[in-house]
Amino acid sequence: MEEIKAETAKSTFEKTDEEVDVGVGNTELEPEVTDNKNEEYSYESDRSPFPEVRAVVPETDDPTMPVNTVRMWMLGIVFTILGSGINQFFSLRYPSVHIVALVAELLAYPLGVFLAKTLPLSTISLGRLGSFTINPDRQFNIKEHALIVIMSNVSFGFATADATNIIQAASKSFYNFHLKPGFYVMIVLCAQLLGFGVAGLAAPWLVEPARIIWPGVLSNCAMLETLHSRANSIANGWRISRLRFFMYVMGGAFVWYWFPGLIFTALSYFTWVCWIAPKNIVVNQLFGMQTGLGLSPITFDWSQIAYNTNPLLSPSWAAINVFFGFAFFFWIITPILYYTNTWFTAYLPMMTSDVYDNTGAVYNTSRVVGADNTLDVAAYRKYSPPYLGATFAFVYGLSFASITSVLSHIGIWHARDLWAAMKGRNKLDIHARLIRASYRKTPWYWYTTIIVIIMAMAIAMVEVYETKLPVYGVFLGLIIPAIYMVPCGIVQGITNVDANQLNVLSEFIGGYMFEGKPLANMIFKILSTDVVGQGVYFAMDMKLAHYLKVPPRTTFVAQGIATVLGALTQAGVTLWMLGNIDGICESDQADGFSCPNGRTVYSSSVIWGLVGPRRLYSAGEIYSPLLHFFWIGAIAPVITWALYRYTRKRFWKLINWPLIFVGTYNVPPATGINYSSWALVNFVFNHVLKRRFFAWWTKYNYVLAAALDTGLALSGIVIFFCVSYPGATFPDWWGNTVYLNTADGQGVAYKAMPDAGFFGPANGTWT
Repeated sequence: MEEIKAETAKSTFEKTDEEVDVGVGNTELEPEVTDNKNEEYSYESDRSPFPEVRAVVPETDDPTMPVNTVRMWMLGIVFTILGSGINQFFSLRYPSVHIVALVAELLAYPLGVFLAKTLPLSTISLGRLGSFTINPDRQFNIKEHALIVIMSNVSFGFATADATNIIQAASKSFYNFHLKPGFYVMIVLCAQLLGFGVAGLAAPWLVEPARIIWPGVLSNCAMLETLHSRANSIANGWRISRLRFFMYVMGGAFVWYWFPGLIFTALSYFTWVCWIAPKNIVVNQLFGMQTGLGLSPITFDWSQIAYNTNPLLSPSWAAINVFFGFAFFFWIITPILYYTNTWFTAYLPMMTSDVYDNTGAVYNTSRVVGADNTLDVAAYRKYSPPYLGATFAFVYGLSFASITSVLSHIGIWHARDLWAAMKGRNKLDIHARLIRASYRKTPWYWYTTIIVIIMAMAIAMVEVYETKLPVYGVFLGLIIPAIYMVPCGIVQGITNVDANQLNVLSEFIGGYMFEGKPLANMIFKILSTDVVGQGVYFAMDMKLAHYLKVPPRTTFVAQGIATVLGALTQAGVTLWMLGNIDGICESDQADGFSCPNGRTVYSSSVIWGLVGPRRLYSAGEIYSPLLHFFWIGAIAPVITWALYRYTRKRFWKLINWPLIFVGTYNVPPATGINYSSWALVNFVFNHVLKRRFFAWWTKYNYVLAAALDTGLALSGIVIFFCVSYPGATFPDWWGNTVYLNTADGQGVAYKAMPDAGFFGPANGTWT
């Protein structure tokens, strides 16, 4: 153990092909599997039991490697502030551009090397306080780089502040609440820091266990190893180094995206069947990729394939569950509902995320909002109830099922693991043992202190400002993260599928309890759903630090500082834009700053906060049958668990109901092409190639994932800044218009509007 711990961190690819190939097929990650039957790759061995982790994570550590350095803090803080500001600025624009974390990871490397070479190798004496080292050595190392990535993820990555959407929704273009800047800063800080605190308390269940591998982290590990390691073993005859492979693929992805992204956009929406019959409504609804079901799996656009998640990161059994759920519910059940005109859906486009009125027009929320920003019941009865498209309505039912299935699935399949973590008896793999041997843990009460302080801030916020959310709403909102943080984290940590569908739960609870109070409903949602969403990605970054043996307490400080800086920057940029850009958040704003995310939050708050679920989902109302999915989701995992216990057949063990229900969380706007192409690529790489060319898969798979995402991101940024943002356009030609000139592109409904001019109940008869 001491020999392993003392070695300088090196790549797992220094193993020979023969060593890498040992145990092929025996370490296939499964949803319920713990110990590996192969003794060499057991938890007690000096290698990870999971091939996904062995492929890209170093299994040695050098505790003397400097991490808490000036160059790390300089780059981490700069990337946090710049990333937060730039991404927040462009999030208010449509079309937008988002700088992903892999771009920051790539840029940080040459800058880190430059600082290591140029900063003076000197130490400043602080007297009795000790000394401060400006630059410990000339080697920019992988741990510093990882910590910069972790800080950058607060701004470049997933954990951006969704709470800033409240600032936009409350602006003069929407609700015009006239709230003070202090409220907006506090709500953003509350959401971010509560997520950080909850993630820290959940670490024994989400970070330390080896089987919670966090596939989304592995592409970061692959890129870091590629940049910092020069090891180059032969893999199934391939001699090219990982760095050269990364550069080639990234360059190819950068060049190629100019075609589906600008020059020949029909390559992205490759609806060739619709081009043959552009006016046939049924054909377009079945094969279309904009408002249709996308039955054809052909696209030449990586952004379409990786629209939900990168397909190279999820295990194949997980992808099969997700695709089965999509195919069954949206290629079989939804068409039945649509063509039988259930819920009047045949008068609307099949695949759409818009909310409609009874004339088939997009719901005009301004017609039902009173002068005091509450529901004008008389105007509502005069106008129309809201109606949802077939897929949008049905996905709410699946969300209901996912809410209960996540709890029952984790409870029956992972109860032993949960209890072991509670008692501090997690099975420790090589990475956890190295961490425990050399570094002090972050005390649990550090995170608890953050939660207590921020809860007090939240209580002060709802009391001081006119939010109409009672204090008990703060405590009720935080019950949801307390219950769901670990189950949602386990599902995503094993499968890379986001299991957080709690927005539906929070909208339901808030809609019933705070009906007619849209601001209270939005705050309640932030303090429940968004805390879990932020916490899951903070836990993911903690796993990255765990894999690369970054000291936990240093990680705590870095994440905490980045969280505060990122939240303040994002809130500040949003407030500045709302006060200084003419016509901002208007649909026709000259430069496209129409606040699409804030507009969505506004519309959602009107439907759920003003109209409320009581008028849509209560017994006897139009969408009340979907409430049956609550109990369906609860019992489905119990049934398959009982069948497995009775038959002991592995098939029942691989059925994962949370994935089946929650995998379609992004429908709409995601369509069939985003799931069929994703599943196909996943099956080819993570099943076929993994089994037949395991050494190649081990060496290149996660590097390929990082390279494709990075090339796409860089190309998208260049196209946006050099073409779209200045106002230039590519000349119109067949390849850029053919998919638009179809019934799919125009969103044509199956049924024509009745002669009366509206569908549904007669005007004024709805509740």
